[in-house]
Amino acid sequence: MFVQGKCYKCGGFLAVDETEDASVCPFCKKSFIVEKAIKCFNETAPQDIDVKISSYNYDSDFVVERSVLIRYNGYTKSDVRIPDGITVIGENAFQGMNNIESMYIPDGLEMISEGAFAGCKNLKSIRIPESVETIDRDAFNGCVGLKEVKLPDGIKNIEASALTGCTSLESVNIPHGIEMLPWRIFEGCTSLKYIVIPQKVKTIEDFAFAECTALEDIKFECMRSDDDTLEGVFRIGMNAFRNCKSLSSINIPETVKYIGNQAFRGCSKLKKLHIPESVKAIYPLAFADCTDLEQVSFAGETELYRGSNPYKFEKNSATFHNCPKLLNIEYNKLQKNYWAFPAYNKAQEPINMDIGRCRHCGGEFRGIFDKVCSVCKTPKDY
Repeated sequence: MFVQGKCYKCGGFLAVDETEDASVCPFCKKSFIVEKAIKCFNETAPQDIDVKISSYNYDSDFVVERSVLIRYNGYTKSDVRIPDGITVIGENAFQGMNNIESMYIPDGLEMISEGAFAGCKNLKSIRIPESVETIDRDAFNGCVGLKEVKLPDGIKNIEASALTGCTSLESVNIPHGIEMLPWRIFEGCTSLKYIVIPQKVKTIEDFAFAECTALEDIKFECMRSDDDTLEGVFRIGMNAFRNCKSLSSINIPETVKYIGNQAFRGCSKLKKLHIPESVKAIYPLAFADCTDLEQVSFAGETELYRGSNPYKFEKNSATFHNCPKLLNIEYNKLQKNYWAFPAYNKAQEPINMDIGRCRHCGGEFRGIFDKVCSVCKTPKDY
């Protein structure tokens, strides 16, 4: 039987099975004694909450102040319906309630606050009404049972880590009014296969889709403005799509100007890549460890940055570090940035040897007797 508990190590609220001796906190990942967690909750739970109830009739399990749902204490129920009249689900209101499997939110709700459903690992379905405008950070963090989430188009703000770690999430839409995909919003959603980036999204922040290992297809929507220019994503942040191991192709839109550090690192199935003329700068290790990448073409004069400190990320900060199959490069300023391509290129070999550099990648040699390339670490062999 589930009862209310509180992790005495991190302070997270939990729904615990009182028949068990011990369990693991979904927030701090540390084990705890069930009996002690129950005692911790009973000792710290407020005894005299000032509850101001309107004309609506609330279930006694709901702690409500004005129109804000402060806390839910129905820790034995699997199907929950939030009462009418609630406009805000408060911070951590359902945090760690592992007993909940379905959640119905009626019309009128405007905001889902920070951590509201965090760690509800058995939550499988939720109805989010059109009236919701804001989903705060970590709202559904760690809801590993969620398979589908439909976000209303009326949502104006989605904050960082809102859906991080939803490992069963297969389908989710991004509201058309959103202009930024925040930090870690879908990080670790390992079942997500397809995503559409709406035309109003200007920035994909750091780690937004990192570790989405099943992601196969990304569609970028663009729109043409009154002055006949394209509008859409202009910045792809650091580690934004890192380790999306199922991504075999990507069509970078002609609106993108900047691709951040390690943005597509570890996309090991990526085979071909076209960098449009709009891209002004690509930062260190952006396509590192794309081990199946065979062909890269640049439409413009994109600058490939080493970074102000080439040792900030790794000793080798090459844009295409560890891309062993990358043999076909179309770039009109290739020689200037050849350090960024530490893969074998037959056409460049004689030039590299003439200037005393590594014939495989053009890197400088280091060492007194046994010289080794500073870029690809290959011993001097000529």
